Amino acid sequence: MMQVRCQWCGWSYTLKSDAVEAAVAAAEATKATHHVENCPKCRRALKIQISEMKRRLPRKSGTAGAETSS
Repeated sequence: MMQVRCQWCGWSYTLKSDAVEAAVAAAEATKATHHVENCPKCRRALKIQISEMKRRLPRKSGTAGAETSS
């Protein structure tokens, strides 16, 4: 989940993890550097950097089966 604050009206809201994942996937497909999200209160466009969205994604555990017992 990612907290977003509108720079125009100050309204704070949360983007769910699946929305952030979808936005990052769409941006990577088009090689975009920003995602445009509309404020739910004032409807103005907010530009959110993709690098910031990637930091907010949950980490994938790639070492789930890498542990060995001795």
